[in-house]
Amino acid sequence: MARVQTPPRAAPKRHSGRRGAAQLESHTDKQAPDATGGFEASMTSKPRSAKGRASFHRFNPAEGGFVTLYKMPDLKVVEWVKYGLGARDAKVILAQLRVPQGEALTALHIPVATVNRKAKTNAPLSPAEGERVLGFGRLIGQIQTMVQESGNLEGFDASAWLSAWMSAPVSALGGARPLDLMDTMTGQALVSQLLSQMQSGAYA
Repeated sequence: MARVQTPPRAAPKRHSGRRGAAQLESHTDKQAPDATGGFEASMTSKPRSAKGRASFHRFNPAEGGFVTLYKMPDLKVVEWVKYGLGARDAKVILAQLRVPQGEALTALHIPVATVNRKAKTNAPLSPAEGERVLGFGRLIGQIQTMVQESGNLEGFDASAWLSAWMSAPVSALGGARPLDLMDTMTGQALVSQLLSQMQSGAYA
């Protein structure tokens, strides 16, 4: 009996590196609109090396940017924290405070030298460090949201008010400065809760 010969399989098509990368990005990149929230988001399937790494989000303190951060779903914030907040982006967030950046980083228990070194390539902070910085930014967004809800945002500088308030002792915190509680997420939650109580009139 004669053997039946099957046709040879065609070799799989190979795309050039450039074309293949473009196709991969078209399926894996996620873009969040920047116009309304002041955020840009991009995550590829393979994290880049620290030297050329872009952070998952690039924070742009545009109008409404901190409010967007404050209202961002917790799971999205967790995703951001795990992927890594770039040191350069962290400096942009902290620059909005009327507190010397060295003092703010010290309050967050983040070495200034480490941030400055990583900022050269926007290398990521550790998840714990990035989470604390984002928490700082969310507090600014909380204040902005509170004032918006009161209907009197015009001319109000949320970051300036927050910086002054956090730098002074608060009796409801046992005489501690809110700034002194920024190095733990529990402390940040207490400060956020106190701000909410101030808005509702439960604390004056």
